[in-house]
Order: sequence, then C-alpha cells, then structure tokens
Amino acid sequence: MERSPQDMLKLRSARSRFVAMAATYFLGVFNDNFFKQAALLLAVAAGLSGLQGKATMLFSLPFILFSAYGGWLADRFPKKQVIIWVKVLELVAMVMGAYGVLTLNWFWILAMVALMGLQSTFFGPALNGAIPELYPPWYVTRANAVLKLVTTSAILFGMAVAGIALDQHWLATEIPFGRVLVAAVVLLVALTGVLTAFGIKRTEHKPCTTAFPWSGPVASLRDSINLYHDPPLLLAVSGDTFFYFFSLLAVMLINTMGISELHMSATATSLLAVALMVGVCIGALIAARITTPERWSHVLGPASFGMGLCICCAGFIATRDTDLQWILLLVSLAGAGVCGGIFLIPFTAFIQVRPAESEKGRIIAASNFCSFSGMLIAGQVFTLFDHAFFPSFNMLLLGGLGMGAALFFSAGAWFTKRYDLRPAAGEQS
Repeated sequence: MERSPQDMLKLRSARSRFVAMAATYFLGVFNDNFFKQAALLLAVAAGLSGLQGKATMLFSLPFILFSAYGGWLADRFPKKQVIIWVKVLELVAMVMGAYGVLTLNWFWILAMVALMGLQSTFFGPALNGAIPELYPPWYVTRANAVLKLVTTSAILFGMAVAGIALDQHWLATEIPFGRVLVAAVVLLVALTGVLTAFGIKRTEHKPCTTAFPWSGPVASLRDSINLYHDPPLLLAVSGDTFFYFFSLLAVMLINTMGISELHMSATATSLLAVALMVGVCIGALIAARITTPERWSHVLGPASFGMGLCICCAGFIATRDTDLQWILLLVSLAGAGVCGGIFLIPFTAFIQVRPAESEKGRIIAASNFCSFSGMLIAGQVFTLFDHAFFPSFNMLLLGGLGMGAALFFSAGAWFTKRYDLRPAAGEQS
C-alpha cells in the first residue's frame, strides 16, 4: 500500500501521543487481570473453583447485553471522552472489589467483576476504534502488535503479581496482609488510570447519525448475523471469538490444575498462566512481521493447530511425575501462547480497518458481543467439565479442539481468497 506524505505525518503525530493511550490501556488491563487472578486463586484455595465459571459469566454478560450501546457511544461521541468516563467507572468498580477482597465477601467480588465487564464493554470500542483514527491503514497491524504487546504484558504482569502479592506477609495484620496489598494496589492503579486517560489525543470526530440501539443485545445479534455479507470480516470475528473461548478455558484450567491437581503455590500457578501470555507477546510481534490487513488468513490453520498441540502437551506433562514437570509446563504453555499471538493479531487489525469510518464502533461492538458470548459459553463449559474430569484431562480435550478447529480456519482462509481484503472504500491510503 502506498505511503503518502500525509500518512507519514499522521504516523509521527500518532506516535507522539501513543504513550498515554498505551499507559491507560496497560493500567486498566493490569488491574482487571490482577484482581481477577487474585480472586480466582482465593476461590480455588477455598475449595470454590466453580466460582471461576461464575465470574467468567458475570464478566461476559455485560458485553452480550450492552455491546450495542458501547458501539453507539464510540461512534456518537469523541472517543477520548468515552474513555475518561469508563475509567471513572473502573475506579468505582475497584472500590467495590477492594472491599470484597478485604472482607472475603464473594458477593462484592463478583459484583466488581460484573461492573468491570460493563466498563470494558464501553472501553473496547472507544479505544480500538481510535487506533485507525490515529494511524494510516498500512500501519494498523503494527500498531496493534505494539498495543497487544503492551496489554499482554499487563495481563501477564497482573496475573504474576497477583499470586506473589497473596503470598506476602510483610506486616502482621488482622486481615491477611496479601489481601490488604491486593486491595491497595487495585485502588492506586485505578486512580492512576483515570489521570493518564486525560493525556490521550483527541482525534477529529464526525458524530454518527445512527439511531440509538434501544433493542440492545438484539441489535448486536442482528449486526453479528449481518456479517455474512462480508465473509472475510465474518471469518475474522469467528476467529476472534474462538480465541477468547479457547484462551479463557485454558487460563481457568491452568489455575485449577496448578492448585488442585498439582498442589502448586499461588505464585507457581500464576507463572504458568504468565508463560502463556509471554508467548502471546512473542506471537504478536511475529504476526506483525508476517501478516498485514490485506494478507493474514494463511496463518490461521497452522496457528490454531499449534495452539491445540501445545495445550495437549501441557495436559500430558501434568500427568507425568517428573522433576522437570513445572519447566516443561512453562515451555508448552509458552508455545501455545506464541501460536495464539500469531492467530489473534491479524483478526484484531482487520476488524479495525475493514469497516467504514462511521461503522467502526458498531462493528467492533458486534465483534465484542460474539467474543464474549464465546467467553460466557467457556464459563459454562468449564463448570460442567470441572465436575466431571481432572484438569489435565480437560487440557487434552481443549488441545484436541484447537487442532480440530485448524481444519475450519484453513477452509475459511481458502474461501476468502476470492475477496478483496482491503479497508472499506474511502479509507485506503
């Protein structure tokens, strides 16, 4: 794609203000994953592993019910303004969550998880829709790779620190010090995130004239069904949905496998999930080198097969009694993450650049609706299989699903070869 002088000026301007966006995203993602991982580890340690499935469903449900409203707000109002609003909502959610952790009140912990899901429902379309406004289309894949590196770093850092924080005993307190530390961190990070949001660049905004989607989830379902008019976009949204279904199940199984089956510490268990996220960071950088918004479908089948194979290896290793078990689990899960990063990044970039400017928020919201419907189903599947099988066996089943899905995505890649994969008319450089 030709790179005009205007594009290069736009790129330099975007880079100068990217730090505030990346910091805001990093802090929000860190806080979300730090809190959720701490809460899930506390639940598993208390013999309440089934709460993982409930927490997942509560986090996913707002995306299903309110995604249409989030997309409309992102198209109707300046995206910076929407981001600031939702960061304030995050601060409210973290006050609730901090209270829940301090008192070990599961009602308030789960209420915070649901409110964070609502916050993310409105945050995602605004922030992801701002990326193609900041960058020329040919740079969007690389921008997403960098942002994915930042956010995945936040995920792995949050998940790693959660287990470490819970294991701390710096002071003798009535409430276990680890829980006090978790509460203090989430409040401080949420407040910092509100402040960094004010530094995000305010982009030129043309308000949409689309009517408010009063029907909510019905509108999201309709927008999702209408994706069949654009098969490449439908493939991208399908892949995005599958990734979040697959990865969420993997993280929940890792938590249960580490603590309940292998009797690891909270820190060692969190580091297994961190290995998965480190792999995603590496895979994201690889994807930025080997894919573009116009050429990406060729990686789908191999990446899906690789995810499944590595997860199968992790499940098999968990059944072996060996001194190298934890190290081998780290390696296999990191491999699954690398394949996952290669699989995910092309979808993220394509979903951002494909829609017309006035429809980006709506299409991203429809994608979120599908992805979190997949996550909601993942919570149900986890609850069902957690009661029936050992976590290591469930890992084998999940790995088999990933390898089987490779056939679907390979077929989808072949089918979409006949379509133009460039951005919508009027947005090409």
